[in-house]
Amino acid sequence: MRPHLVAETARRGIITRTQALRLVPEHVLDDAIADCVLTRIFPKVYCLPEQARDRTIRRRGALAHRPRTALSAIDALDVWSCFPFPIPAAERIHVTGNRRESKSKWPDLTVHRQAGFALKAPLVWETQGLHVVRLEQAIVDSWTMLPERDRRVPAITAIRERRTTGLLLLEVLALNSRATGAAEMRRVFGVASAGVHSPLELWGHDHVFSHAGMPTSTCQVPIKLPFGTIYLDRYFEEERLAVEMDGAAFHGSPGQRERDIRRDAALAAKGIQVVRFSHQRLYADPEGVRRELLAILAARRRLLGLSA
Repeated sequence: MRPHLVAETARRGIITRTQALRLVPEHVLDDAIADCVLTRIFPKVYCLPEQARDRTIRRRGALAHRPRTALSAIDALDVWSCFPFPIPAAERIHVTGNRRESKSKWPDLTVHRQAGFALKAPLVWETQGLHVVRLEQAIVDSWTMLPERDRRVPAITAIRERRTTGLLLLEVLALNSRATGAAEMRRVFGVASAGVHSPLELWGHDHVFSHAGMPTSTCQVPIKLPFGTIYLDRYFEEERLAVEMDGAAFHGSPGQRERDIRRDAALAAKGIQVVRFSHQRLYADPEGVRRELLAILAARRRLLGLSA
């Protein structure tokens, strides 16, 4: 009987006590647990010992233990493939249920309770066989769980990949108006929906381009070139000056450098000058970048015969 129980657990990934007792008598199950053939990962939920720290198994176990909940916060973001950071092995599993759901006393589980929560669309979707809160809710819930510098990344990534919009994020945030960091989220969601497509661009927007004294510029401006349409990170239309913000890894490769040279030459043929700043320069010396940009813009205005 025990081999049958083990084989079925291996096939399912997890097994609940109710499911196990449909297969074997109670003493067989209890002996398998006592002999460490099965490991309890949540109350009345078991898996094979070698899978006990597998986060996917733990997520499935958490939902089996709390069947009226859905994965939320960073676990939902990870399932939605919008969490580009490693999750520490010791991090609890996060689920959300309605207000009637009790808090968890289990050390490996955090239960968030939300007014009006229902285990159905559009609040909850099923993906990878798991109930997961909507992407926008996961972004809002995870905001303060991330370091200050990283917390904007999931929202910007999701908008850039067209998996959500700033408007949808703002709508969900309006339903969570008491969320910690709501004011900053509102600002970031608005800026991201306007065209800021990376954390580096957001840094530039906040510390360079929106600074007092800088002329108006537009982000993610489409320009048609002979080899296709490109998007300028930042564009000063009157001065015909494009500013590109080069990420450390992407623009450091030989192939990308060649593409940048080709792109800049095609823009020059259209009368657009390109200025590039590295991520190191933008982060380390935003004031110096502003001064340099203002000098270049002044020179472009003189060259183009524009009024001072």
